[in-house]
Amino acid sequence: MEIRYAKRKELREAAAFVNESWQWAYKDILDEHYLVSISVDESYARSLKKFDEGNRPLLLFDNGELLGYCRYGKSQTPGYPDDGEVAAIYLREDAVGRGCGHALLLRAEEELRAQGYQNLVLDVLSENTRAINFYLAHGYVKVADRKHSWGGREYPLDIMRKSAQKGGI
Repeated sequence: MEIRYAKRKELREAAAFVNESWQWAYKDILDEHYLVSISVDESYARSLKKFDEGNRPLLLFDNGELLGYCRYGKSQTPGYPDDGEVAAIYLREDAVGRGCGHALLLRAEEELRAQGYQNLVLDVLSENTRAINFYLAHGYVKVADRKHSWGGREYPLDIMRKSAQKGGI
């Protein structure tokens, strides 16, 4: 497996990958009509903007096939402005349970530590128990709740955090 930064020319493929990941991962959590309405063009435009601002996602490949996507950087989570944030980890459905998410998370955490962050934060849909268990297993603890709106509906999120150093908060 190879983890590397996305190239600008790969962002459309990455945006389509993220949209497909949302559709299988959140099918029983987010509104179905919203999930099928997500535009690859809009996702691609957001990716280009973030890329041009210096936010380059990590991509995980195996034998040339895209299996995973991870975006991280300075926290955008309200209340945690000085933390590093793991903003997104998405996998191809058949990559779940194969160590891909683990590899992407460890790489993102390593990069955030190298940037000097003392604490790491993320948010996750409260109903996404698979992801919550994954983050708990990696030392994150729930520290707060918030809500976010997708497709005109609000959904509860768990804010999870840990120390960037070994041993947790």
